Amino acid sequence: MRRRLVLAAFLLSAFELIAQSKDVPSTSASSQAQDKSDSTKPPASATVGDGQLSGGRLIHKVQPKYPKAAKKAHIEGTVVLSADIEKDGTIGHLEAVSGPAELIPAAMESVRKWRYSPFLYRNEPIAVRTDISVNFSLSQ
Repeated sequence: MRRRLVLAAFLLSAFELIAQSKDVPSTSASSQAQDKSDSTKPPASATVGDGQLSGGRLIHKVQPKYPKAAKKAHIEGTVVLSADIEKDGTIGHLEAVSGPAELIPAAMESVRKWRYSPFLYRNEPIAVRTDISVNFSLSQ
């Protein structure tokens, strides 16, 4: 299982670099509520040697609730979370990488409820690790 996670993380990183070098837009989710754009880094579909990495589309997104104390203190920013997306598309292990401490709990609470279509490698569901950015902005 760990080898698959490491392989998937490596492959996703490689595809990001290729996409960035070719100016190909990466997969991202956007919203109209208080966060301007939340993004996940895995590509929707990419060729991997003799197999195919596909799926991983965000199919259910819960908007974070802006914490009252953070709003009152005019705290804005981006929370970056490291997430394991399990074989069934649910969020497994989730940890904060960076962001304002006051916003991290709200971001984690909402992302735990997100659901993805399963990632497939050679038509088999796999678990992947990715970074998810949740942006909080008071200007909306």
